[in-house]
Amino acid sequence: MMKEIQLKGYSQSISVAGEIISSPSIACMELIEAFKSPKILDLPSYEIGNKLNDALTKAYYHTGFKRPKTEEFLQLQIYLADFLNSEKQYQAVSIDEISIAIKRGSDGQYGDFMGIAPKSVTGWIRAYLLSENRKDAKVIQQHIEEQSKQPKPEPTPQEQWDNFVVRLRLLYSNYLAGIPIQPVEATFYFKILRRSRVINFDEEQRNNLKSKAFIEIRKEANPERATSKDERRRMTAAFEVLTANASEDPQVISRAMALGLIEWFKDLKEFGRTIDQAVNEEF
Repeated sequence: MMKEIQLKGYSQSISVAGEIISSPSIACMELIEAFKSPKILDLPSYEIGNKLNDALTKAYYHTGFKRPKTEEFLQLQIYLADFLNSEKQYQAVSIDEISIAIKRGSDGQYGDFMGIAPKSVTGWIRAYLLSENRKDAKVIQQHIEEQSKQPKPEPTPQEQWDNFVVRLRLLYSNYLAGIPIQPVEATFYFKILRRSRVINFDEEQRNNLKSKAFIEIRKEANPERATSKDERRRMTAAFEVLTANASEDPQVISRAMALGLIEWFKDLKEFGRTIDQAVNEEF
Protein backbone atom coordinates (compact mmCIF):
# COMPACT_ATOMS: atom_id res chain seq x y z
CA MET A 1 0.00 0.00 0.00
CA MET A 2 1.34 3.39 -0.98
CA LYS A 3 0.63 6.92 0.11
CA GLU A 4 1.03 9.68 -2.48
CA ILE A 5 2.48 12.90 -1.12
CA GLN A 6 1.81 15.99 -3.21
CA LEU A 7 4.38 18.75 -2.89
CA LYS A 8 3.62 21.78 -5.03
CA GLY A 9 2.94 19.68 -8.09
CA TYR A 10 5.58 17.06 -7.35
CA SER A 11 4.72 13.51 -6.31
CA GLN A 12 6.56 11.69 -3.55
CA SER A 13 5.73 8.02 -2.96
CA ILE A 14 6.00 6.58 0.53
CA SER A 15 5.12 3.11 1.78
CA VAL A 16 3.02 2.57 4.90
CA ALA A 17 6.21 1.58 6.72
CA GLY A 18 7.65 4.96 5.87
CA GLU A 19 10.15 3.83 3.27
CA ILE A 20 10.75 6.45 0.60
CA ILE A 21 10.53 4.80 -2.80
CA SER A 22 11.45 7.72 -5.03
CA SER A 23 13.91 10.50 -4.30
CA PRO A 24 12.60 13.67 -2.60
CA SER A 25 11.22 16.25 -5.01
CA ILE A 26 12.81 19.64 -5.51
CA ALA A 27 9.95 21.32 -3.63
CA CYS A 28 10.33 18.86 -0.78
CA MET A 29 14.07 19.47 -0.53
CA GLU A 30 13.40 23.22 -0.41
CA LEU A 31 11.35 22.74 2.75
CA ILE A 32 13.78 20.27 4.29
CA GLU A 33 16.60 22.76 3.81
CA ALA A 34 14.42 25.51 5.31
CA PHE A 35 13.85 23.38 8.42
CA LYS A 36 17.60 23.56 9.09
CA SER A 37 17.66 27.36 9.40
CA PRO A 38 17.53 29.01 12.86
CA LYS A 39 14.23 29.10 14.73
CA ILE A 40 12.46 32.41 15.37
CA LEU A 41 13.00 31.86 19.10
CA ASP A 42 16.78 31.72 18.64
CA LEU A 43 17.19 34.82 16.49
CA PRO A 44 17.81 38.42 17.54
CA SER A 45 15.15 40.87 16.39
CA TYR A 46 17.40 42.56 13.80
CA GLU A 47 17.96 39.24 11.94
CA ILE A 48 14.23 38.55 11.88
CA GLY A 49 13.71 42.08 10.56
CA ASN A 50 16.31 41.60 7.82
CA LYS A 51 14.68 38.36 6.65
CA LEU A 52 11.20 39.91 6.68
CA ASN A 53 12.50 42.92 4.78
CA ASP A 54 13.95 40.71 2.08
CA ALA A 55 10.92 38.41 1.80
CA LEU A 56 8.40 41.27 1.74
CA THR A 57 10.41 43.27 -0.79
CA LYS A 58 10.41 40.27 -3.14
CA ALA A 59 6.66 39.80 -2.57
CA TYR A 60 5.90 43.41 -3.51
CA TYR A 61 8.03 43.12 -6.63
CA HIS A 62 6.47 39.77 -7.56
CA THR A 63 2.87 40.89 -7.16
CA GLY A 64 3.34 44.35 -8.65
CA PHE A 65 1.93 46.11 -5.60
CA LYS A 66 3.58 49.40 -4.76
CA ARG A 67 5.85 49.09 -1.78
CA PRO A 68 4.77 51.49 1.02
CA LYS A 69 6.88 54.32 2.31
CA THR A 70 9.81 53.42 4.55
CA GLU A 71 7.97 54.16 7.81
CA GLU A 72 4.90 52.11 6.85
CA PHE A 73 7.08 49.29 5.55
CA LEU A 74 9.01 49.25 8.82
CA GLN A 75 5.77 49.16 10.80
CA LEU A 76 4.66 46.10 8.81
CA GLN A 77 7.93 44.32 9.64
CA ILE A 78 7.62 45.19 13.35
CA TYR A 79 4.03 43.94 13.40
CA LEU A 80 5.03 40.62 11.78
CA ALA A 81 8.02 40.20 14.12
CA ASP A 82 5.72 40.69 17.12
CA PHE A 83 3.26 38.23 15.59
CA LEU A 84 5.97 35.58 15.18
CA ASN A 85 7.08 36.02 18.79
CA SER A 86 3.52 35.98 20.15
CA GLU A 87 3.02 32.21 20.36
CA LYS A 88 5.23 29.13 20.76
CA GLN A 89 3.94 27.58 17.55
CA TYR A 90 5.38 30.50 15.57
CA GLN A 91 8.55 30.78 17.65
CA ALA A 92 9.36 27.15 16.79
CA VAL A 93 9.24 27.83 13.06
CA SER A 94 12.52 28.36 11.20
CA ILE A 95 13.15 31.76 9.67
CA ASP A 96 13.54 30.40 6.12
CA GLU A 97 10.09 28.83 6.40
CA ILE A 98 8.64 32.29 6.92
CA SER A 99 10.27 33.42 3.69
CA ILE A 100 8.76 30.42 1.89
CA ALA A 101 5.32 31.12 3.39
CA ILE A 102 5.45 34.73 2.15
CA LYS A 103 6.67 33.65 -1.28
CA ARG A 104 3.96 31.02 -1.68
CA GLY A 105 1.32 33.35 -0.33
CA SER A 106 2.27 36.03 -2.87
CA ASP A 107 2.04 33.31 -5.54
CA GLY A 108 -1.63 32.88 -4.58
CA GLN A 109 -1.20 29.39 -3.20
CA TYR A 110 -3.18 30.27 -0.07
CA GLY A 111 -6.06 32.08 -1.75
CA ASP A 112 -6.74 35.47 -3.28
CA PHE A 113 -5.73 38.69 -1.56
CA MET A 114 -6.28 42.39 -2.21
CA GLY A 115 -2.89 43.63 -1.04
CA ILE A 116 0.13 42.84 1.09
CA ALA A 117 -1.26 43.83 4.48
CA PRO A 118 -0.61 42.44 7.98
CA LYS A 119 -3.77 40.32 7.76
CA SER A 120 -2.82 38.74 4.43
CA VAL A 121 0.77 37.95 5.47
CA THR A 122 -0.18 36.43 8.84
CA GLY A 123 -2.81 34.43 6.94
CA TRP A 124 -0.13 33.08 4.63
CA ILE A 125 2.01 32.02 7.58
CA ARG A 126 -0.94 30.25 9.26
CA ALA A 127 -1.91 28.55 6.00
CA TYR A 128 1.64 27.39 5.40
CA LEU A 129 1.95 25.87 8.88
CA LEU A 130 -1.30 23.94 8.39
CA SER A 131 -0.50 22.87 4.82
CA GLU A 132 -0.13 19.25 3.78
CA ASN A 133 3.09 20.28 2.04
CA ARG A 134 4.80 21.04 5.33
CA LYS A 135 3.43 17.95 7.07
CA ASP A 136 4.66 15.73 4.24
CA ALA A 137 8.09 17.35 4.20
CA LYS A 138 8.37 16.79 7.97
CA VAL A 139 7.63 13.09 7.46
CA ILE A 140 10.29 12.79 4.77
CA GLN A 141 12.78 14.79 6.84
CA GLN A 142 12.28 12.45 9.78
CA HIS A 143 12.74 9.43 7.53
CA ILE A 144 15.95 10.84 6.03
CA GLU A 145 17.34 11.56 9.51
CA GLU A 146 16.51 8.03 10.68
CA GLN A 147 18.12 6.55 7.58
CA SER A 148 21.29 8.59 8.13
CA LYS A 149 21.63 7.19 11.65
CA GLN A 150 21.54 3.60 10.45
CA PRO A 151 24.91 2.01 9.62
CA LYS A 152 25.35 1.65 5.88
CA PRO A 153 26.21 -1.85 4.65
CA GLU A 154 29.67 -2.35 3.20
CA PRO A 155 29.57 -2.30 -0.61
CA THR A 156 29.95 -5.69 -2.25
CA PRO A 157 33.05 -6.40 -4.37
CA GLN A 158 30.92 -5.93 -7.48
CA GLU A 159 29.63 -2.57 -6.23
CA GLN A 160 33.19 -1.47 -5.45
CA TRP A 161 34.28 -2.43 -8.96
CA ASP A 162 31.29 -0.68 -10.55
CA ASN A 163 32.12 2.52 -8.62
CA PHE A 164 35.74 2.19 -9.70
CA VAL A 165 34.73 1.93 -13.36
CA VAL A 166 32.42 4.95 -13.09
CA ARG A 167 35.29 7.10 -11.82
CA LEU A 168 37.66 5.61 -14.42
CA ARG A 169 35.27 6.66 -17.19
CA LEU A 170 35.33 10.21 -15.83
CA LEU A 171 39.14 10.27 -15.70
CA TYR A 172 39.30 9.07 -19.29
CA SER A 173 36.82 11.75 -20.35
CA ASN A 174 38.99 14.33 -18.59
CA TYR A 175 42.03 13.02 -20.41
CA LEU A 176 40.27 13.32 -23.78
CA ALA A 177 39.21 16.86 -22.87
CA GLY A 178 42.75 17.84 -21.93
CA ILE A 179 41.99 18.13 -18.21
CA PRO A 180 45.03 17.18 -16.08
CA ILE A 181 44.75 14.12 -13.84
CA GLN A 182 46.35 14.27 -10.41
CA PRO A 183 49.36 11.88 -10.25
CA VAL A 184 48.22 10.41 -6.91
CA GLU A 185 44.85 9.40 -8.33
CA ALA A 186 46.37 8.18 -11.59
CA THR A 187 48.78 5.98 -9.61
CA PHE A 188 45.93 4.46 -7.59
CA TYR A 189 43.91 3.58 -10.69
CA PHE A 190 46.96 2.16 -12.45
CA LYS A 191 47.63 -0.16 -9.50
CA ILE A 192 44.08 -1.51 -9.48
CA LEU A 193 44.04 -2.01 -13.25
CA ARG A 194 47.38 -3.79 -13.17
CA ARG A 195 46.33 -6.08 -10.31
CA SER A 196 43.17 -6.86 -12.27
CA ARG A 197 45.36 -7.61 -15.31
CA VAL A 198 43.55 -5.03 -17.39
CA ILE A 199 46.88 -3.24 -17.94
CA ASN A 200 49.83 -5.42 -18.93
CA PHE A 201 53.13 -3.64 -19.61
CA ASP A 202 56.29 -5.61 -20.37
CA GLU A 203 59.64 -4.90 -18.71
CA GLU A 204 60.82 -2.57 -21.48
CA GLN A 205 57.66 -0.45 -21.21
CA ARG A 206 57.98 -0.29 -17.42
CA ASN A 207 61.60 0.84 -17.64
CA ASN A 208 60.70 3.53 -20.18
CA LEU A 209 57.98 4.83 -17.84
CA LYS A 210 60.42 4.92 -14.92
CA SER A 211 62.94 6.84 -17.02
CA LYS A 212 60.32 9.43 -17.95
CA ALA A 213 59.15 9.63 -14.35
CA PHE A 214 62.72 10.15 -13.10
CA ILE A 215 63.23 13.06 -15.50
CA GLU A 216 59.97 14.68 -14.29
CA ILE A 217 60.68 14.20 -10.59
CA ARG A 218 64.29 15.37 -10.91
CA LYS A 219 63.14 18.55 -12.64
CA GLU A 220 60.53 19.23 -9.94
CA ALA A 221 63.02 18.49 -7.10
CA ASN A 222 65.88 20.56 -8.50
CA PRO A 223 67.29 22.76 -5.67
CA GLU A 224 67.62 25.62 -8.18
CA ARG A 225 63.87 26.09 -7.76
CA ALA A 226 64.23 26.92 -4.05
CA THR A 227 63.09 30.36 -2.92
CA SER A 228 65.01 30.47 0.36
CA LYS A 229 68.21 29.11 1.89
CA ASP A 230 66.36 26.71 4.21
CA GLU A 231 64.26 25.39 1.36
CA ARG A 232 67.35 25.00 -0.80
CA ARG A 233 69.11 23.04 1.96
CA ARG A 234 66.14 20.64 2.30
CA MET A 235 65.74 20.26 -1.45
CA THR A 236 69.45 19.57 -1.91
CA ALA A 237 69.37 16.72 0.61
CA ALA A 238 66.25 15.21 -0.99
CA PHE A 239 67.73 15.67 -4.47
CA GLU A 240 70.86 13.73 -3.51
CA VAL A 241 68.74 10.80 -2.26
CA LEU A 242 66.64 10.92 -5.41
CA THR A 243 69.71 10.93 -7.65
CA ALA A 244 71.27 8.04 -5.76
CA ASN A 245 68.13 5.86 -6.09
CA ALA A 246 67.37 7.02 -9.63
CA SER A 247 64.60 4.99 -11.27
CA GLU A 248 64.10 2.84 -8.15
CA ASP A 249 63.15 5.78 -5.93
CA PRO A 250 59.60 5.34 -4.50
CA GLN A 251 58.57 8.75 -5.87
CA VAL A 252 59.76 7.76 -9.32
CA ILE A 253 57.97 4.42 -9.27
CA SER A 254 54.73 6.09 -8.14
CA ARG A 255 55.00 8.68 -10.91
CA ALA A 256 55.80 5.94 -13.45
CA MET A 257 52.49 4.29 -12.56
CA ALA A 258 50.67 7.59 -13.08
CA LEU A 259 52.32 7.94 -16.47
CA GLY A 260 51.34 4.34 -17.16
CA LEU A 261 47.68 5.18 -16.83
CA ILE A 262 48.10 8.05 -19.31
CA GLU A 263 49.87 5.70 -21.74
CA TRP A 264 46.98 3.26 -21.40
CA PHE A 265 44.53 6.07 -22.13
CA LYS A 266 46.58 6.97 -25.24
CA ASP A 267 46.28 3.40 -26.48
CA LEU A 268 42.51 3.39 -25.92
CA LYS A 269 42.16 6.61 -27.88
CA GLU A 270 44.41 5.40 -30.71
CA PHE A 271 42.45 2.19 -31.18
CA GLY A 272 39.03 3.77 -30.59
CA ARG A 273 38.19 1.67 -27.55
CA THR A 274 36.04 2.62 -24.57
CA ILE A 275 36.71 2.04 -20.89
CA ASP A 276 33.94 -0.57 -20.73
CA GLN A 277 35.38 -2.49 -23.65
CA ALA A 278 38.82 -2.48 -22.04
CA VAL A 279 37.80 -3.55 -18.52
CA ASN A 280 35.32 -6.18 -19.74
CA GLU A 281 37.65 -7.87 -22.21
CA GLU A 282 37.95 -11.55 -21.36
CA PHE A 283 40.68 -12.54 -23.80
